[in-house]
Amino acid sequence: MNLYEFEGKKLFAKHGIATPKGAVVKRGDNFMDAYNSLGVTDVVVKAQVLSGKRGKNNGIKFCSSIQEVVMACAELFDMQIRGQYVSALLIEEKLNIAEEHYFSITYDTNKKQPVIIYSSEGGMDIEDVAEEQIEKKFLDVRQSVILSEAKNLGGQLDPSAVPQDDIKNKLWSCFLAEDTRVVEINPLVKTTDGRWVAADAKVAIDDDAFYRHEEWKELEPRTMMGRLPTDREIAAKKIDEGEAYYRGTAGKYIELDGDIAMILNGGGASIANMDALAGAGLKPSNYTEYSGNPPREKVYQLAKVVLSKPGLKGLWMCGVVANFTNIKETFMGIVDALDEIKPAYPIVVRRDGTESAEGFALLEECVKRNNLNIKMFKKETGMSETAQVLAEMIRDSSVITRSEERATS
Repeated sequence: MNLYEFEGKKLFAKHGIATPKGAVVKRGDNFMDAYNSLGVTDVVVKAQVLSGKRGKNNGIKFCSSIQEVVMACAELFDMQIRGQYVSALLIEEKLNIAEEHYFSITYDTNKKQPVIIYSSEGGMDIEDVAEEQIEKKFLDVRQSVILSEAKNLGGQLDPSAVPQDDIKNKLWSCFLAEDTRVVEINPLVKTTDGRWVAADAKVAIDDDAFYRHEEWKELEPRTMMGRLPTDREIAAKKIDEGEAYYRGTAGKYIELDGDIAMILNGGGASIANMDALAGAGLKPSNYTEYSGNPPREKVYQLAKVVLSKPGLKGLWMCGVVANFTNIKETFMGIVDALDEIKPAYPIVVRRDGTESAEGFALLEECVKRNNLNIKMFKKETGMSETAQVLAEMIRDSSVITRSEERATS
């Protein structure tokens, strides 16, 4: 889960990293009270969104009076930043900047280790900084302190210029203690009066560590789409909560604008299937996949969420050959949902793996008793091919519907 800037800065402050004096305002809050609480004249008003590039998209306003602050707050709440919902605003003291640096800790997927990254050139265009100006040091998660051999990190600077050991160890403490995937300070600012301040914060926490963090329950719900979650997204997330959270994953549901319901399996194959659906001229109503051999009841709840969206024109259940997910068990959950909803639109299923013969037999019985319009495939038929099959079924059903309407008019 990505945190908003103000949430990330709370974690930084918790671990001793200095942040600007600031106040968070939500819709309906008194902007004037927030501004007055800072006790400064010049401030920065920042839209709180989960994407970057706010500055280049008018999401940051500099103000020098209470009137300007009120106007900036109203304007920012009335806009979207790169298509994303503005969750809140952060009003902060304006820093007098002498230098901008960059610090982050993230995971290197090739080395499978955390890596700390430093550059003496920070700020808006960090991605344009030359490779030779960026220094990296791989870290050992068994060490609570970054050892002294990493002491020359940022060695191109005068050793007294940046309190490197202090900042990097506080950032490392935050990274470990808060179960994060990424912690980034960009820019790390040196002010004209000599202070070192985290002027921005990018933090991503590891959702799988939720059982260690009771405080995460206080975080405002959010989605990867940068907007508030829908009722269906909230319901899906609850599927993997509670005592049976470890029994497979079935709570992945991202709502989209299309009208083809999707129940997918297979990680990267699921993304490829989204492309295949688009290639067939269809638009997904959701991104959903289950994995890790979830039990019947979890798959049933997920299928109910997926099929509850109004205006659906088809259902595509597609996945790779399962090695450890029991097809019969998961299909029982699908069958329970189909028995209850009895959808009239076309359905295409492509799946194979453990106990697939038994699973398909259960599905065939469901088709007969509910008179479903369905076609089923196993591994002999490619996943992308079945997207084309669904497109043809939807076109055929549309022709039949129009013919029936003409006959009765």
